[in-house]
Amino acid sequence: MAEMNQKGCPPNVVTFNMLISFLCRRGLVEPAMEVLDQIPKCGCTPNSLSYNPILHAFCKQKEMDRAMAFVELMVSRGCYPDIVSYNTLLTALCRGGEVDAAVELLHQLKGKGCTPVLISYNTVIDGLTKAGKTEEALELLNEMVTKGLQPDIITYSTISSGLCREDRIEEAIRAFCKVQEMGIRPNAVLYNAILLGLCKRRETHNAIDLFAYMVSNGCMPNESTYTILIEGLAYEGLVKEARELLAELCSRGVVSKSLINKGAIRLLDETTDT
Repeated sequence: MAEMNQKGCPPNVVTFNMLISFLCRRGLVEPAMEVLDQIPKCGCTPNSLSYNPILHAFCKQKEMDRAMAFVELMVSRGCYPDIVSYNTLLTALCRGGEVDAAVELLHQLKGKGCTPVLISYNTVIDGLTKAGKTEEALELLNEMVTKGLQPDIITYSTISSGLCREDRIEEAIRAFCKVQEMGIRPNAVLYNAILLGLCKRRETHNAIDLFAYMVSNGCMPNESTYTILIEGLAYEGLVKEARELLAELCSRGVVSKSLINKGAIRLLDETTDT
């Protein structure tokens, strides 16, 4: 920076922000903090792009106490966190299992001068479903709709996955139908959630029907789709059919051979036909 000044090209806030981002991507948070402190001394004013990489680094390192304190530091210096800052915190809280704190923060955003956006709600809804709090996730879904936010395929895929984990397959199917009514094409994640729910109920025949519907509607299955179906067949005792499907998919290069070693598919080598 000193060399830039000597050459008559003083750094501006964009220059500092680039350096801070570079340091944070490499985990050098303390040097990034030092650069942040240098910005006002060079006659520049830090902005949210100066602070957010450091906040993200604290969250990535699971140092939530430092992250929260850093937000307070931002405010004390007159730089108010933006929605990116708060979405970073929401993501970190949910990943750390602090879902209740994430819900509380989401509801506080309006008072902090920020309006939650779709990704804010999707993040917390995902955290709630993974914590087994699908009912609260559904309440949050209703809240976002009331506030005029349109759920997307990610929202419904997350909700459906949560419902299927709780064996609420009928509700998950209703969510699936809602997506189609809205003119949104279901993706593989949403199909896989329903397929898994059906297979867990030992309704593999229905899962196969849904799989056929998935393909006919132009949604490309992925490796997880095939894993679910093969495991579903194996758990229902249809080991021969499961082996045949896996062998065919491997020969066609649709799935990798490493799939054989994943999860319940190991049963194909361990279980004998009855």
